[in-house]
Amino acid sequence: MVRALVVGSLVMDLTFRVPKRPEPGEVIVATDHVRYRGGKGYNQAVALARLGADVTFVGAVGDDANGDDFLAALDREGIDAGRVVQLRGCPTAVAVPLVTPDGDVSFVQYPGANWQLSRAHAADLPDCDLLLLQGEVTAGASEQAATVIAKRGGMVLLNPAPVHEITAGLLASATVICPNEVEARGLLQRDGRAAPADDRELAAASTEGARAAVVTLGARGAAWARGEDGGVAAPPKVNAVDATGAGDSFCAALGVTLAEGADYPEAVAFACAAGALSTTRDGAEPGLPHRRDVEAFLATNP
Repeated sequence: MVRALVVGSLVMDLTFRVPKRPEPGEVIVATDHVRYRGGKGYNQAVALARLGADVTFVGAVGDDANGDDFLAALDREGIDAGRVVQLRGCPTAVAVPLVTPDGDVSFVQYPGANWQLSRAHAADLPDCDLLLLQGEVTAGASEQAATVIAKRGGMVLLNPAPVHEITAGLLASATVICPNEVEARGLLQRDGRAAPADDRELAAASTEGARAAVVTLGARGAAWARGEDGGVAAPPKVNAVDATGAGDSFCAALGVTLAEGADYPEAVAFACAAGALSTTRDGAEPGLPHRRDVEAFLATNP
């Protein structure tokens, strides 16, 4: 069993289904409103656990009802939450996802306790095969974890979202980065480099030294590059209803299969299937698939 560690965010999603995104000054009447647990860190930890990993979580919530809800949910998923701190005087993070009829989603987020996670909170870490990081908590905590786990020989998979919170030190510690297309272009442009139009070339441009890159492309799948090797994988066709959490499902599936020893073409194909399957249900957490579901989906949709 893969030992996975997630240092990341916990965000309560107040999701609205809308006919379209509002223009400046426009009021849009939602057709539905649902509350879901989310945040990239939480979604990826739950996805890892459902895909068969032994997961430990490092994060922060507020001393409030939402924080209590997250701690109880982590326990139900079998995730070790002993390193999740509950902070007084700081609320649990909240977000407002706006989901349009095509299943696409955009967000407004208040980081709350996530931005109070410190290096000290990531000082006592268990050994792991895989460390999964994002940009929704402080760079200091993520850098601390990446440095420790990289020195121990663990794989560090970085989902660089949002890009503006990703430091050069964090990138340097990553074994694999897994941005979406916009994030990959943003990282290159931040370094003063042109972003190729070709998907495979974009993935290749996102590598550096021994660091591999897997760029998610939405409905087009994903492009990957490692050294001189690379390729593009297309996801199975699905009837998407909500893309919230699809990238998180992809990152978790990619990380766990690579940690199990799969090669990149196999791992990316599995991750594409997990990401696509997650879009067939409303909400991030409800849509995160179990291992058996992804394997059955792949068997019938090669």
